[in-house]
Amino acid sequence: MGMAMVRERSPLRLHIRCENCLRESSKELEIPPGEYVPSDPLELAGEGYLDGVKFHCGHCDSSIGRLFAISGGSRYE
Repeated sequence: MGMAMVRERSPLRLHIRCENCLRESSKELEIPPGEYVPSDPLELAGEGYLDGVKFHCGHCDSSIGRLFAISGGSRYE
């Protein structure tokens, strides 16, 4: 039997709106345990968490999206 790891907090969910077709989608952003959890998009960008996040709309193939909300993390539980 394996040992299950208990998460300290839920992952952040980024809510993104496609700039082309305006459809909404979401993507999980895993913050390493023990790290500070940013509370808004400016903090996420400032801490560098958004640097590696890629967006691709599954509906229209656009790669331009706008972050409009964040949910999850220890501050939102």
